This record gives sequence, C-alpha cells and structure tokens, in this order.
Amino acid sequence: MNRLGMYALTGALLFSPAMKGQRITDKTLDITVQVLDGRNGKPLADQHVLVFTGLSSDAVKTHAQHTGVTTDKDGVGTLTIYPGETQWLQVFTDGRVPCFPDPNKASFSVSEIMSKGLVTPNDCSAQVQQPSPGHFVIYARPAHFMEKMKQ
Repeated sequence: MNRLGMYALTGALLFSPAMKGQRITDKTLDITVQVLDGRNGKPLADQHVLVFTGLSSDAVKTHAQHTGVTTDKDGVGTLTIYPGETQWLQVFTDGRVPCFPDPNKASFSVSEIMSKGLVTPNDCSAQVQQPSPGHFVIYARPAHFMEKMKQ
C-alpha cells in the first residue's frame, strides 16, 4: 500500500463511527456530587442530576452538551468529566427546585470545585455545608403544586 493509501486508511479509522467519542489522550476528572434537601439538609437518595457542561460559563448556558449523575442512598454520586472539554457546569435536579436563585443563569467552575469545593447557595433554609476540595454540594427541594403545574 502506498503512503497516500496509508494516510487515507488512518484517517478513515480515526474518524469512523466506531472511534467517535473515544478520547485517547484526555484524562478524566471525578467530582463528588452531593444533593441535599435544602429545607433540612438531609441527603436526597436516587436523585438524578442533569449536568450541562462546557468550556465557559456562557457555553453551559446553551445546553449544548450534557451528562447526568444519580445519587446513592447518601445523596452522593460521582460525575466524571474530561477537563479538556469541561471547565464549567450548570445543574438541574429532576423533580426538584434548586434552592439558589435563577438556576438558568447560574454556572459553576470546575477549577473552584476541585481546588476549594463548592456549595450552591441555600435559599430554602439556614442549612449550610462547608465546601471541601473535589466536592460539589447542591441544595434542592420538592416542587410546590403550582411549580409542578408549570413543568
């Protein structure tokens, strides 16, 4: 096979559907996500969290890329990301209302989560968790009747 044929074969393999989505050189980063009931601080077990990801705060607000995580009995789950693709997060808890203002405009820095930890504001009560590196704590509450009607 000539050199041109080798390049064509290599290109076809690299960009084939079988190879799509595989990252050969990127390392993953694990973030511990904990979802707590903002009213009383108790863990929200089996809670699905929709996570929008992007390279910038503005990028996550377009909702172009997303993933999810589901919590265990302690309200804890692991979010695995590729730092080369994700530097900011935006989160929504299924069937719950975030306890921080304007969740559609809020985004959270992966760098801050990894270095100091991050806890979302809790407008639902005075319950506050202390941040710790690598941990992202989200406060949410059940939706009220009228909020459920709007969904």
